[in-house]
Amino acid sequence: MYTKEETIIAVDIDDFKKYKEEMQGEYVDYVDDNVIVARNIDNLPYSNRMIRLNLFIIVTCIEGKMQLTVNGKDYQLQEGETFICLPTMIVSNMLLSPQHKVGMIGFSTKFLQQTIKRGRATEKALYYIYKNPVVAKASEEKTKNSRTFSQYSQLIMDKISDTSHRYRQEILEHLFSALFYEMLVGIQKHSDTIEETGMEADRSKRIFKQFMEEVAEDGGIHRSVSHYADRLCYSPKYISSAIKEVSGRTPTEWINEYAIEQIKYQLKHSDKSVKEIAEMFNFPNQSFFGKYVKAHVGMSPARYRAYSNGKEQSDSQTAS
Repeated sequence: MYTKEETIIAVDIDDFKKYKEEMQGEYVDYVDDNVIVARNIDNLPYSNRMIRLNLFIIVTCIEGKMQLTVNGKDYQLQEGETFICLPTMIVSNMLLSPQHKVGMIGFSTKFLQQTIKRGRATEKALYYIYKNPVVAKASEEKTKNSRTFSQYSQLIMDKISDTSHRYRQEILEHLFSALFYEMLVGIQKHSDTIEETGMEADRSKRIFKQFMEEVAEDGGIHRSVSHYADRLCYSPKYISSAIKEVSGRTPTEWINEYAIEQIKYQLKHSDKSVKEIAEMFNFPNQSFFGKYVKAHVGMSPARYRAYSNGKEQSDSQTAS
């Protein structure tokens, strides 16, 4: 397992775009705002560090072997096997055999939201990936999987090179979507073999834990369920059901409770004006901020500040 002393580096699509520019496309074949394609992952950014990929990554071992650690657990990819990384997974200790050929395609969370039709089968497949990031297959499946990835990769690379094609971008987007669904179908076949009952309860606990971590890290700036659903790659309806099941409370209740505590702390302890605090917490204007605070605290921000500071002084005088 990783320790607190180790630094986890967040890597997203912009890191790959910057890296492609710096290396003049030597290791990254294609990158735009939503997709990254690399046929050689030897020297990708931070590949020798502990990273949290804010992307959906598909890595296929076409030849040789690959070893890596995912969320503190060691895995090894054999020829024809696939590693799938969901956003927020932590990857480290990546090693490649001397003779290897490993291809990678990554998708932004925005691309997934636009592409995936969310439903029970998809949620089940994504949970299976979380528990089983390396998809082990029978020998004939490995051969088919490797061939499918290679075929799509060749089609994609041909179209990337065809810069004069009028509909190049549209064709690439459909090829990426097709490859993603090819992968999803294969995962769903495997996930269908898992026991549903215990899995659902375990999944809800995991979602609740991740949700609370995201809320704490956000610090009260975002207050919509859809924001956190997007961050965790679930639908708002699904995440609401899971959190209610585990905690007995809605996501909105948890979000507002945490946001109000952060706002109260700033009103009580900071020298910022009410307007500055409203801007700090991403409210559209001071009036909206005032209504939000009054709805949850029972008084306006200015009154709460005066009340809390007056109470603190009174308590101090009593103690002395």
